[in-house]
Amino acid sequence: MNAQIKMGVKLGILATDVNFKAAGSWEEFEVPTARKINYSAGINFEFELMKDLFGLRTGLEFAQKGYNVDLDRFKQVYNDIQQIEGDWTVALQYLEMPVNMYYKLGNFNINAGPYLAYALGGLEEYDVNMLLSDGTSLVLDGSEDLTPVSGEVDANLDDMGGETPLMNYFNQLDFGINLGMGFSLKNFQVNVQYQQGLTNITPDMINEPDFDPADLISKNNVISMELIYYFNFKKKL
Repeated sequence: MNAQIKMGVKLGILATDVNFKAAGSWEEFEVPTARKINYSAGINFEFELMKDLFGLRTGLEFAQKGYNVDLDRFKQVYNDIQQIEGDWTVALQYLEMPVNMYYKLGNFNINAGPYLAYALGGLEEYDVNMLLSDGTSLVLDGSEDLTPVSGEVDANLDDMGGETPLMNYFNQLDFGINLGMGFSLKNFQVNVQYQQGLTNITPDMINEPDFDPADLISKNNVISMELIYYFNFKKKL
């Protein structure tokens, strides 16, 4: 077995979402989300463990995830809203390391493996105009920084103005799986990939003993298309 290493740069277009599942005391709560177009960029390493057959890909990349609030569904969930328009988005920034095994079929390949991500920050932005059923207007316009945390949060729901824990804080570490396929031509490679987070990024709140993160499960979900350019550099191990 001869292992060769290739190095390249990667750019990606991501269609990201956060899947919410409420239970327990939050069972009636709903966050109507829709996919948000984001991006990723980083470096990529390919270890050819058996030439033209299989190997391992890894690297390090910056990936922006998050979601759009689906305003049409938001109106249906909260039926005291007569009209709603504008934009409401949540962005979550990660430093991410995938570790994918791949198997080649000519110029095509299939790949799968885990990823580990470390959150750098987040931002919620909203510019929304609402007409309520009683005839009054409500305007939401602004932005809020979202804080990644490791461990429990020393805060309560009152500090958040009634918003969900994810709207102010989210867990710093995320872990999940990738599944994709790609096509290679000379130094270029195009990959289409599905990514599902397995970690609940809703944090625990020590000042809210009645709140259980399992009552509001939130997980990252990504569909991506990546373009990788490999340099004319190979090193044998």
